Parts: sequence; structure tokens; C-alpha cells
Amino acid sequence: MNIKLSMDKIQLFAYFMGISFIGSLILSLPFIYISRESPAYIDCLFTAVSAVCVTGLSTLSMDIYTTTGFWVIMFLIEFGGLGIITFFSLYIAGSGRKISLVNRVFVQQFYIDDVETNPKKIIRSIVLFTVLIELIAAIIMAHQFDLSGSTRPFFDSLFHSVSAFCNAGFSTYSTSLTGFQDYPVIVWTIVILIVTGGLGFMVLTDIWKKLVGIKRHLAVHSLLTIVVTGILIGIGLLALFVFEKTVCFSSLSFTKRFMISFFQAVTPRTAGFSLMDQDLFSPFYQMITIILMFIGGSPGSIAGGIKTTTFAIVFLYAIKGSVGRNGLTVGKRSISPEIIEKAFNIMAKSLMFIITALLLLLLAESEKILSGQFTVFDVAFETVSAFATVGLSQGITGDLSLPGKIVIIVTMFIGRIGIVAMAAGFFRNDKERFFEYPSASIAVG
Repeated sequence: MNIKLSMDKIQLFAYFMGISFIGSLILSLPFIYISRESPAYIDCLFTAVSAVCVTGLSTLSMDIYTTTGFWVIMFLIEFGGLGIITFFSLYIAGSGRKISLVNRVFVQQFYIDDVETNPKKIIRSIVLFTVLIELIAAIIMAHQFDLSGSTRPFFDSLFHSVSAFCNAGFSTYSTSLTGFQDYPVIVWTIVILIVTGGLGFMVLTDIWKKLVGIKRHLAVHSLLTIVVTGILIGIGLLALFVFEKTVCFSSLSFTKRFMISFFQAVTPRTAGFSLMDQDLFSPFYQMITIILMFIGGSPGSIAGGIKTTTFAIVFLYAIKGSVGRNGLTVGKRSISPEIIEKAFNIMAKSLMFIITALLLLLLAESEKILSGQFTVFDVAFETVSAFATVGLSQGITGDLSLPGKIVIIVTMFIGRIGIVAMAAGFFRNDKERFFEYPSASIAVG
């Protein structure tokens, strides 16, 4: 098999590896930490990769960082969140050559107009929108952080605004947002940021054009994305609000249970914030969380996972069992066999990588599992969270061994870059596109 990976695709990986490496070096400096003592380099690298891949997992407690350290992490999150879009748009704009089909398909995941003629407009629109919504959210939350006793209310609100919109899940508090159950303004603002960041710029642009009258109807992609997002939030909400019977949850007031349920239904896809510790939930809801993490956000968004539309296409195909001449039909529109094949390809490769990473992590942490410090479920939860760039954890991240940390670092990186590469068709066998082998009959099932 001759799979070609051209220079511009290598540059995509180099960009994220470079930013992660530079970030890890900066995070190794003593003034980043309150104690003025740098932790082990592997922990600095872990944090940098987690920030650039907008994951949120950390082997270190967040209360050890100075404000400067949080600024570094926040910029790494922003560079990671917008890096793919701006990198490719700048590459296309400055290349001085005709945009390739693969790169056009890639950029069109993030913005639907002017891909061929004005790629700089893509960057300008996305960056301006991102900065604007993050600043507005920060202003809204600043007073609430002040009331909560924060010594730097605007910075804390800005950090959480950036982290939420980029679906990163990092917090300036070591306990995430568990101490903010009595601050609904903060909770609901972060929910809106997570959902907005997870919908994708193409969907948001489509909604805006519909609202201002430029378009009469939303695109099928936008409709499917919105519907699936709503269904997944509804499933998570019902699973927690109706079926969660743990004492720590059922003893709360109706209003607070609804708010926490809604928040916890949103955050697994793929923000990673938490209003309650994950190990306080029942195994049933924790399994629902794993499923939501695996599905993730929407194409063209900053979120991770296999994406909502990928899941929807695979699910609809599995229900209908076959496709017609024009592909799978959704409403009054058809989805081509090529898109269906891509969806199955993404899901299959994602599952294969998760299984591989899980086996490696089980091997690396076998002693702690046998001693009862970790459970197999804890390790599986951590693996899916890392691959889907979520950041939720059963509390084992800081206790991972060196090999375990390396496995999670690679998993976060592949989860962030690999899915995008597969979706854009970066890995392909050029030779097999020009001829077909004779078909064979194989019994399956």
C-alpha cells in the first residue's frame, strides 16, 4: 500500500507538535509556579499537549500555577483551538498557487464561503467572532467570580470563557467548577459557550445568514448538526435528571438538579468541566458519559470526538440497513455513498485506536489495577476522554505512571489531529483510486 502524505499535511502535524514543544519548555520555567520549582518535564509536556489539543486533562493540580502560568495555558488553548483553521487558511493564502481539492474540502469544514477567493476573510471572521464572544462572556461572568471571592475576577472569567468556547475544560481551580453550583450565571454562560463552540463555525454562519434573511433555509448539514446536538443533550439530561439516584445528587433542589443535569449533559461533548466529581455518579451515567465523549462535537468546530454528523450517518445507515441509488436519504436530501464510507471509516479507525490505546494503558498501569488503585473502567474512561479531547477523569490522571502518561499524550494528540486528518482525506492510497481489483464474496455476520 502506497499512502502518500504531502508536505502541507506534514506541516499540520509539525505545527501542533511545535506549539506543544514550545509550550512545554515555557511551562518548565520556575516562575510559572507559585513554589518557583519546576515539576518533571513529562508533566509540563503533558499539560502543554493537553492545552494545545484542548483536552483539559492534567497530571498537576491547577492551584500550583501563577497568573503567568495560567496566561501561558490560556494562549496554548487559543492557539490549539484556532490553530488548525488559521494554519491552513494562512497556508492557502500565502502559497501563491491553486488551492488543492483536499485543502478546499478541509477549509470548507470551517467556513462555507470564499474558500477559493478570499481565505484571509475566513481567518478574520473566525478570529473576530471568537474574540468577541469570549470577551462578552468574560464580562458577563466577571462580577459573579468577584462575588465568589476570586482575587482576580476578570482574569478568571476570561480564562474560563476561552477554555469553555474552545471546549478545553481547563479551570483555574483544582476542583474545576464544583464550587460554583450556587452561581447559575457562570454555569449557564459556560453552557452556552460550550454549545456554541461545539456547533462549528459553518453551522453558526448558516444560522446567522438565516436570521438576517440572506438564506431562506438552513443547510442539511446545519439541520442535522442541530438536531443531533439537541438529541444528545436531551439523552444526557434525562439520564442524569431522571435516573440518577445517588444520595449526593437526589438530595439537591429541583432547580439545582436540573442545572447540573443540563451542564453535565453538555460538558462531555467535549469540554471537560464538571459541577460534580465524576466518581460521585452512578456507573449507568458514567457509561452514558463515555458514549457522549466518543461522539463529541460537530465538524468544523473546536470540539473533539468522531463528531455528531459521523454518528448520525452511521446510526441512520444501521437503522435503514441499506442505501438507495442516490445514497442514504435524510428528509428530502440524499447522502452520497462516499460520505457514508467516510463516516464508517472515521468511526472504525477511531474505535481501533481507542482499543489499542486502552490495551497499552492497561499494560502500563497493570500493577495499580491489580492493587486496586485503578479500575479497568477508570482506565477506559481516561482513554476515551483523552482521545475525544474531553478532559473528564475518574481522578487517576495525576497518578499515572511515566508510560501511562506517554500513552495519554499520544492519545490526545492523535485524537485532536488524527480525526481532522481522516475527515479531510489526508491519508489516502492514490494508486487505488485509479483502478479496482476483482470483487470477492466473503461471508460476514
